[in-house]
Amino acid sequence: MASPSRNRPTRGRRGRQSKDRRSNRNLIQPGGYVVAECISPQRKRQKNNSKDNSETPSKNKDQHNEGAETSALPTTPCIVRVRGKGTTENTNSSVKSVMDVRRLAAKDHVKDDVRMDVESVFSLVEGKRSVSSITCAIIDAVMAKIEDGFSRLAEKDIYSIFDDEELLFDDTDSFDLDRAVKSTLRLSKLNDKAFQGTSEARMYPLFRDFVMLVAFYVQSHMNSLSAKQRTGAIKASPHLILPYSRGDFKPEGSDDRTKIDGALALCKLSTHVGLQDTPKYKDVFAIQELKRFKRDSQEALIQLVEYTRNIYANQDHRRFAWGLTMCGTEIRCCLFHHDGVRVSPAMDFADIGGIRRLVTLLVNWSFCSLDRLGYDTTMERIQESNGWEISCPNHDDKSKRNSFTRYVTTGTIMNASALFGRHTRCYLAKRKDGRSDESVVIKDSWSLPRDLKKSGKQESVVPDESHNLRLITEKFSGKDVGFSYPQAISSGSVKFKDGSKYVTDDTSVIYGYDDGDKEHMYRVHRRIVITPVGHFIKSVRNEAELVFVLADAMECHNAILTECGLLHRDISVNNILVIRNEGENSHRRPVRGLLIDFDHAISVDQQVSGNGARSGTLPFMSIHNLEGARGKRTALDDWESLLYLICWLATFGINSDDRDDMDDEMVEEIDKWRYADMSTIARAKRNHMDSFANFNRLVLSGFQDKYEMLRVLAIEIYKALFQHKGCEGAFHGERTTATASNKYDLAINKIVKNMQGIQSHSSQPGSDPLISRNNYKSQILANLLEATRDAATACEKLLDIISKEDDKENASN
Repeated sequence: MASPSRNRPTRGRRGRQSKDRRSNRNLIQPGGYVVAECISPQRKRQKNNSKDNSETPSKNKDQHNEGAETSALPTTPCIVRVRGKGTTENTNSSVKSVMDVRRLAAKDHVKDDVRMDVESVFSLVEGKRSVSSITCAIIDAVMAKIEDGFSRLAEKDIYSIFDDEELLFDDTDSFDLDRAVKSTLRLSKLNDKAFQGTSEARMYPLFRDFVMLVAFYVQSHMNSLSAKQRTGAIKASPHLILPYSRGDFKPEGSDDRTKIDGALALCKLSTHVGLQDTPKYKDVFAIQELKRFKRDSQEALIQLVEYTRNIYANQDHRRFAWGLTMCGTEIRCCLFHHDGVRVSPAMDFADIGGIRRLVTLLVNWSFCSLDRLGYDTTMERIQESNGWEISCPNHDDKSKRNSFTRYVTTGTIMNASALFGRHTRCYLAKRKDGRSDESVVIKDSWSLPRDLKKSGKQESVVPDESHNLRLITEKFSGKDVGFSYPQAISSGSVKFKDGSKYVTDDTSVIYGYDDGDKEHMYRVHRRIVITPVGHFIKSVRNEAELVFVLADAMECHNAILTECGLLHRDISVNNILVIRNEGENSHRRPVRGLLIDFDHAISVDQQVSGNGARSGTLPFMSIHNLEGARGKRTALDDWESLLYLICWLATFGINSDDRDDMDDEMVEEIDKWRYADMSTIARAKRNHMDSFANFNRLVLSGFQDKYEMLRVLAIEIYKALFQHKGCEGAFHGERTTATASNKYDLAINKIVKNMQGIQSHSSQPGSDPLISRNNYKSQILANLLEATRDAATACEKLLDIISKEDDKENASN
């Protein structure tokens, strides 16, 4: 088919553009889940720095949402607002800076997802720890030293201490007990008129002295005990909580230029009590944000929310995180869980009771087991390879109740850089026992239980990828189906050892609320071992390979829908992978496509009509999905997502080599698919898809000139979805062909009907063509499959011609 007239302005290469605009576009990309582009976090950072923070395939992402279920994209700092309550929406349509985006998102989190004055912050480290005489003795010893110091120091000594610059800013590794007591006293006087407004740079050295004071007594007391006394009084091996030497610095592992005011490290008991080296995010236990005045507590919390996501991005074994804010004399402890933040009551240095509570917190942290501190004990770091040894549950092994297989990771595919949500991580791995040399993908996430009664939601069933992949594997295993599909080798809930018994890792174990607590989201920690392994979609080498991949993926989509009754509901750039073919015919069909990420797939029979639930990745979500339409989602919504995916790649480039060929002026329309709230994006898409003239002028005109096959495929899919007889266009209401004589007739008719009290056609049920097209679903789906198959056949023909031309050229040479 010949390409339509493009009606586009003269275009050229992008050339030089502002760094902010380029950096923003490259960074703010949609995200997904399992991709098999194996890039280490270090390599990702180097790539970002060398290419103006260009896109890396890690989601996260995950801008997925199912009612109250949300997770966020890995290294994709999209302007999606992912709220703990599960609403995914953009925060600002005019945001130009990723930093601004994160700032706005943090404000929304603090507004909507923070519970203040929650005593459970303390109960997490107190309630499930064996309270012993040891911890009580340490707390009493620290308080006795502080109270004695307070009584000994005269008023003149208090004021003289803080003019001593050498004392305040001494960064030596040594710990001085007397100085630590004086620093604690100085902290208690921050409310005094003479000291109000003490700079943050002066506050941090004082606080780090206090932290070292507590660590000194923990270590001294434990060293004074015999081995028998230690093991008999406490369950966990104690640690030291120590401060880092510098304040106001950028830790290694950050993906932006922000600096943190301070941080704490979790160290072995034998560590020398002193200042730790400048930290890396992969080693930080808790971030601290300082403000001079009490009134700045909200601002401190917002900044802490901004920074803490870096802990998840750099620590693969982190389940939840801690943080501290210090505003004047008030310190608050923050617990970052999967769907919000819990903030403790203020611990005030101006009150001896507040000091004791903070001492108690630091001591309890020192004696908590690693799982109580937020670490995953089923993962062990391999120092030689910098990889992980991971324990994965075997769902197929019925002989043992707790059966696991150990895998060794060979690379990280995706990390959990989002603050809230599933915290999905993916690893490339092999079996540790060597029984199989096959590479697999381990997908680790915190998802809702399949029985939604446990999460307080109204529906009875939520998507469960473990269940879905087992169903797919059972249906197609051993059959010559002609396409690639994801197979679950094993899956199940993660269990860790607590004493002599195994405990399922879920939110009831961590945070203390159970499956009957309707105020909180109930999540379960799950792992799935998946094969085959594919590569990120942008690893395709040319347009023909992309067409093959998309055609195969939709063949898989159709077969799973037909045979398993599952609707995918998240066709996106990160959920279609590339598998390279080997063999005689690989020159004709060099790649296959693999559809992955069935986190949001649901049985078509179990969909709840009328709940307005949304799921998907923002730029590719269908119009009805964006609008939270009351009807059930259908396969046509997924094909609509495929159309947006094709348009996206044809505009921005199918791989990194083609990104420089996009025209900035021509991407403004497609940018509307990500730079606004959902309803605004839906209106923009309705306008783009309402007529072929609009589609050609506003969308196709942005395609890069080289993508002729994608252009034709996009047109065919568009016509099948939006130009089928009986459901043309994308807007509500009657349609007439505008001419010089009748272009105002429709408006006149509507005005007359309104005067007569007659309801306009646009408000009548079924007037929306996107609803009406479901009446022709079978025919439309057949046309869509034919379109992708024809495109793949055409690409095979093209590659044959190219191969013959190459053979002729080689023969002549």
